[in-house]
Amino acid sequence: MLKKTCQRSGSRLGSAAWALVLLISASAFAAGDDPVQLYRDMRQAVHNSDYEGRFVYQVGERLDAMYVAHRMQDGHELERLVALNGEPKQVIRSARAVACLDPHRRKISVVGSGAAIATLSALDDSRLSALYRFTLGRKVRVAGRPARQLIISPRDDLRYGYRIALDEQTRLPLRSIMLDHQGNVLSQTLFVDLKHGAHVTPIERDLSALQLAERPGADALPVPAPSNGAPADDHWRIAALPTGFQLAGVLTPEKGLRHYLFTDGLTSVSLYLEETPSQPFEGFSRISTVDVYGTQRDGAQVTVVGEVPRKTLQLIANAVVPK
Repeated sequence: MLKKTCQRSGSRLGSAAWALVLLISASAFAAGDDPVQLYRDMRQAVHNSDYEGRFVYQVGERLDAMYVAHRMQDGHELERLVALNGEPKQVIRSARAVACLDPHRRKISVVGSGAAIATLSALDDSRLSALYRFTLGRKVRVAGRPARQLIISPRDDLRYGYRIALDEQTRLPLRSIMLDHQGNVLSQTLFVDLKHGAHVTPIERDLSALQLAERPGADALPVPAPSNGAPADDHWRIAALPTGFQLAGVLTPEKGLRHYLFTDGLTSVSLYLEETPSQPFEGFSRISTVDVYGTQRDGAQVTVVGEVPRKTLQLIANAVVPK
């Protein structure tokens, strides 16, 4: 699977990235706000907002502290995510690369082109609302600031729900919680400080981190931009996907490996298909809040990864079949 070492070392960083897609531009709440539109505004923020802050991320009994910085520069996104406790790991995204940095070994693993990190388009309002119920909850106080809850509840057992506290003045998410169908907390993110706009520290001044992300390293692996369908020489086809999911693109990072991107408009799932597996994997595994399902099919390894119920992972794995 695509650069397992980098993915494992930064798994908690990747899981915590849910907080990144919830950052939106400043605007005050208005009476009668459409909660679906609020969600759409949040999704767009990652492309046009400058922000930085420190937050805590909890899964089970494990609690991690993170630092995130995101800026727009010349129409390109620059991003840095740093672990503040445990092993000193960080992920850097520039306009040209996405990289995991290991300060101990002074090593960089470039896992792809920045252009290859596709933004998964949301479905239209009617289809999205058919999958999730969006409601505005009560007013709360988080990080010393008044906030309003945005509640996203799944209408079936194929996806998880979310409860997000949005700052009333800026609409920035001060807290986000992922819930299962019984209402149990799977993970939560809580910002303890957050800056936006002109107050954000320029990432380009940070330890030449962006230069590291722009030059090839020992583990460099170029990845082309995703296409809207399977490659021309693909020996596989996509059968019936679980309700609401659709193919968003296909990456072909190296010979014998394909990376399918699926989305239901809110969450995304990755399927890796390795035609000549070196280490076969069967069954389920978990990395932080991300479940992993592996199976063998027609001599190939199929691995599905995502923050969705295990039932959904199996259904998506079964949707990719030989022609």
